[in-house]
Parts: sequence; C-alpha cells; structure tokens
Amino acid sequence: MAGALGRGAADPGMRAARAGIAAICFWSAACGASRIPVALRGYEILVDRKDPLGTEMARAFRENGFRVRGAVRGGSRPTAALVFFTFREPGRDTETWLHLRLADTRTGEIVGAAMVSLDSVGPDAKARADAGVRALLAKPVPTPP
Repeated sequence: MAGALGRGAADPGMRAARAGIAAICFWSAACGASRIPVALRGYEILVDRKDPLGTEMARAFRENGFRVRGAVRGGSRPTAALVFFTFREPGRDTETWLHLRLADTRTGEIVGAAMVSLDSVGPDAKARADAGVRALLAKPVPTPP
C-alpha cells in the first residue's frame, strides 16, 4: 500500500529515469544560457510596442531564453529596452534595413545592436523578428585594432 501511494522505496528503474531527466534538464538549461551573448546575460527584455512586429519580437526573445516584459518596473532585474526601426536610403533599388538596439534602462548604454536587410527575409513580422533576434544574439565579429 505504501508503494502505491508513493511513499515506498523507489524502483531502481524509476530512479535511473529521474536521474536521466534531471541531467537532460540541466544540460538544456546550460545550453540555452550559452546561446545568450555575455553582454546580455542576466537582462530581461523590454518590448513595449504592441504592433505585429513588436509582438513577434517579444515572442522571438522568449523562445531564445529571455524573460520579456511590456513595461518598466522599478526594483526589477537589469532590463534592456528594445528599440527598432526600418530605414531605406532614398532612391531606386535600395535595400530596406531593420535596425535593432538594446539599451540598458538604467544607464542608457547600448548593450546590443544589429541590422538586418529586410530584402533577405520573408515579408511577414514573424520572419523579420526571428532574423532580428538571431542577428542580436550572433557572436560579434572582432573589430580590427
């Protein structure tokens, strides 16, 4: 009866399964954290725009392991506000670029920046958001001295 209620000795197979599940969870958490650039670790992301692209940006950040908020809150963890806009040089046959910046809400320091050519991604907000977040999380290319 005690075994049926979960108070008895655990079956050795069940112990091994639990240990395996714990190892997988630990490994998954460690791998998720390693995808986040060092400069952005520990930050929550503020996405306060409610348009389709803002909504998709919030989703893409969540899928990449960030906690996303819609408003600034005092006394919270370090937060980086997402600022993004599109830009196109005047003239024919010029590319449209999505510019993204992550700014620390306490200091104003830019902690992440990226640009994505919108001509190279799909026309929908989901494709643009995914490409933008991938670009922000990409390893920075070293600059020459």
